[in-house]
Amino acid sequence: MGNFFIRQYRDSGYLVYFDRDNGTMLRLSMAGNDPFWNVRGPELLDISITNYCERGCSFCYRASNPKGEFMPLSLYESIMEQAEAVGVMQVALGGGNPNQHPQFIEILRRTRSHHIIPSYTTNGQAMSDRIYDATKEYCGAVAVSWYEPYEDAEKVIEQCNVRKIKVNIHYLLHRENVKKATRLLREGNHILQKVNAIVFLNFKPIHSPQELCLQDNKDMKDFLNAVREYRGCKLGFDSCMISYLTKLGEELVPETVDFCEAGRFSAFISEKGVMYPCSFMNDTNCAGIDLAQITLEQGWRQSVCFKKIREKLFIPGRQQYPILACGLCKQYAMCHGGCPLFQINRCREGQTDE
Repeated sequence: MGNFFIRQYRDSGYLVYFDRDNGTMLRLSMAGNDPFWNVRGPELLDISITNYCERGCSFCYRASNPKGEFMPLSLYESIMEQAEAVGVMQVALGGGNPNQHPQFIEILRRTRSHHIIPSYTTNGQAMSDRIYDATKEYCGAVAVSWYEPYEDAEKVIEQCNVRKIKVNIHYLLHRENVKKATRLLREGNHILQKVNAIVFLNFKPIHSPQELCLQDNKDMKDFLNAVREYRGCKLGFDSCMISYLTKLGEELVPETVDFCEAGRFSAFISEKGVMYPCSFMNDTNCAGIDLAQITLEQGWRQSVCFKKIREKLFIPGRQQYPILACGLCKQYAMCHGGCPLFQINRCREGQTDE
């Protein structure tokens, strides 16, 4: 038998199967309709344990830099206690560069001690033998950001292979590198034989210009055709890409995708201990939930920002189409209008899906 469990959420109307070893998670409705949200609490927490990063990349949605703060270990422990109480299954640690937190290994250990599986994304710098050992012992997987220069990322992938650690590539996709992504899929790279998956993330214009956002143009068409043709490692996409993925049509198995999970099955907590439905709301005018003032469970169930995003994503009886064309689109059931926060979606007013 594998290291898995089955949990029943009566208030939410579904069962969940979760494999602690490989991260596989399945939701099974108890009412015949797709589960909309978990009433009890998030299944996944995206936690920034630091906003420190020495690179200071221009496209970073957190504007991470060498002056970034570190989350106190006492705050992280408090969050883990609350997370375990509401049934959180996974924590994605980010930043900044999370493995440069001075208590990173202890953070991984404490996460696992609360029966929650940690994973993290690194820029490839400041990895060490001790961090690799802790990753193998405590984590479900590690992801490495893929951008030039590639040496740090390649080194992480090589080390993970030697140690038999599941490793993914996180590829931030924007208008200026979509052609490179297409070439990567078509021409290949020897390193791709050593990764579990490439996960493509849609660019969000928070500290970077709107002009970098993807467009429904020839470059994107070529990229999606390359996705269709690719036969190497697994390919994944964040839910922010959903409006573009509908173009894959019948080649996309509906059961393998979901629209935006913010405030439905996941939440973000900043290094300051402020919780938002989505990590991309952190540096906007959204008022997050200060976990020093309100519990994680209360914020999840009762706070205004969480309720509003659920309404945008369709609460039964209060459906709100993001644009008029959504009401005519045959793909709406899969897409739900894409990202409810930023203009990063394929469709614009007056368009319908082809």
